Amino acid sequence: MTRSSRPSRPDSVPRRNAVEASADVDATRPRYAGIKHILACVDGTDNDPAVLDHALAAALRFVAHIDVLHVHFDVRGASAGGGDERYGDRLLDIPVERVVTEASARARRHFEEWQAQCGLPVREVGAASPGPSTLWREIVGYESEVIARLGRLSDVIVIARPNQRSSSSSLMALETAFFDTGRPVLMVPDTPAAKLFHRPLIAWNGSLEAARAVGFAVPFLAEGEGGVDVVAAPERKQRADAADLLRYLSAHGIVAERVSLDDPRPVAVSLLAHASNSGAGLIVMGAYSHGHYRQFFFGGVTRYVIEHAAIPVLLAH
Repeated sequence: MTRSSRPSRPDSVPRRNAVEASADVDATRPRYAGIKHILACVDGTDNDPAVLDHALAAALRFVAHIDVLHVHFDVRGASAGGGDERYGDRLLDIPVERVVTEASARARRHFEEWQAQCGLPVREVGAASPGPSTLWREIVGYESEVIARLGRLSDVIVIARPNQRSSSSSLMALETAFFDTGRPVLMVPDTPAAKLFHRPLIAWNGSLEAARAVGFAVPFLAEGEGGVDVVAAPERKQRADAADLLRYLSAHGIVAERVSLDDPRPVAVSLLAHASNSGAGLIVMGAYSHGHYRQFFFGGVTRYVIEHAAIPVLLAH
């Protein structure tokens, strides 16, 4: 199948600021209106720059607004209560609050350094703007509540893939985004957004979760450079589903083709290997198609990808 002739364009943050760089984009080029509000979650760790870099790449491409969110853990609320049974917890408030405050300061510093470098104007979402913008939001509370509430009103949630440098609450934040928002999650590695829109790869199994992921990913796929690969299981039913998926993508003007994985290794291993060999810049897949707890105890594609993906993954549950 003929690949897309769309010219390649780097997605990494240029030396010029973002406002100047976005002026180079062809103003007549059609834009998907589906991505206008991005929620980027930062936790004060060294993963923050990658989250911000990927959010910026998306904002420049879609002319979108980025809310940069840091949840300042509510230490006093967590230890609130009366009686002697809470006395020991309250004794821990001071050292825990110090750690939380330091993390918030680092997150704010990461945002300010990034904003100064990229030059995105700081604006409230909804304010009239000819281009992309950003806003710092630091909210005292619990990630499980704040990310759920704000994530439901975002077009995509950008969050770091958990690794050794992640905060203790990073996995909770990721799973909250998966299960409690109903929105797509762009999970990113701790590397620059060098080729986010290059040759996306769809991991297709015909499930509801995979269908939701593809639907959410249409703006990214439509902006993809080099065509789209569809990796589907070899069973006859999955081949038929993959053919229908290609027809659906074609209706959106997306050039895609089905590729076979001639690899005896487990599906998740083969999937990531193909993504690496093909130079894919993004994987699109459903999250926890076989149930969260089943995959937790017995493993699964989602769990393996979360633990090992070296490129961004757009997931939906």
